[in-house]
Amino acid sequence: MLIGQPLIKLFEMLKERIIVSRMLHEGEIITPTPETVLAENDVLLIVATKKEAEQLKLIVGSYSDINLKASTESNLISRTIYVTKKSVTHKRLGDLPELFQQNFTMTRLSRAGIEMVPHGDIYLQLGDSIKVVGTEEGVKIVSEALGNSLKKLEVPDLAPIFIGIVLGVILGSIPFHFPGMPVAIKIGMAGGPLIVALMLSRFGNKFYLNNYTTNSANLMIRELGICLFLASVGLSSGKNLSVAFSDGRGFIWMLMGIAITIIPLVITGIIAKKYFKKTYFEICGLLAGASTDPPALAFATKLAGSDIPSVTYATVYPVTMILRIVAAQLLILLFS
Repeated sequence: MLIGQPLIKLFEMLKERIIVSRMLHEGEIITPTPETVLAENDVLLIVATKKEAEQLKLIVGSYSDINLKASTESNLISRTIYVTKKSVTHKRLGDLPELFQQNFTMTRLSRAGIEMVPHGDIYLQLGDSIKVVGTEEGVKIVSEALGNSLKKLEVPDLAPIFIGIVLGVILGSIPFHFPGMPVAIKIGMAGGPLIVALMLSRFGNKFYLNNYTTNSANLMIRELGICLFLASVGLSSGKNLSVAFSDGRGFIWMLMGIAITIIPLVITGIIAKKYFKKTYFEICGLLAGASTDPPALAFATKLAGSDIPSVTYATVYPVTMILRIVAAQLLILLFS
């Protein structure tokens, strides 16, 4: 069906983006372009999701036993290039003229432990790693365009972090008035910095703010924050612990807390896995954010070995926190 058609026809037939990293064409292994005309017996090395791979099997043909990566006849190499030039982080990948040539292919982009297919609409971030397949000359062009200087990544850029904390504290201290509410509500010291951090992450490149932090500094700040959070919770609630057990109601409160915590989490986890096909670590971050539980997020992140749980956590946490504040006051109004 696609024989004699340019490769771009294959891209147009699929809604999602795919990458063809290597191609056996007329007895030669090349990095194809969208204009490369497909011929019979061509072999494509595709980077795509499992769902897209099944669609490709129906459109292109069956899987091949030929390993294009291991072919000794190919002059193509594969390298991981790191984004270390600040100038390229404020532009779309498709707007970088240095990358407009045809002897390399970008196959994967890794950010915060999450792999994605690179495309022209992606805005690069400092510290991104891009896997490139191409000739030695082509890979060198990508390396020079993106920086690939690991030494620059050793120094954390802390200014945007402290700017975000200051703006977050200000936002968290602003009272918001809702109709029917007798008092104004505040999103607090936790919600304000988180919402500002999400905004800076999304729109910071427009203000030339690079929020890259080295992995060691990130882990140190994260663990320090968790320790301070748990310490403050213990100091504020520990004095009431003995009182709760002295009148015999402590175990009842504990059982009620276990039921209130576990039942909604189990139901949500089953729905997310069965109907929305979320992965285990995505569900962990979702449940941690839905219960506004930073220690659970820390445990899930350490277990995953990446920031995948943090993505779903940051998605639901602001909404959950604001709803919790509003719901608590609504309950007080209803039962008062």
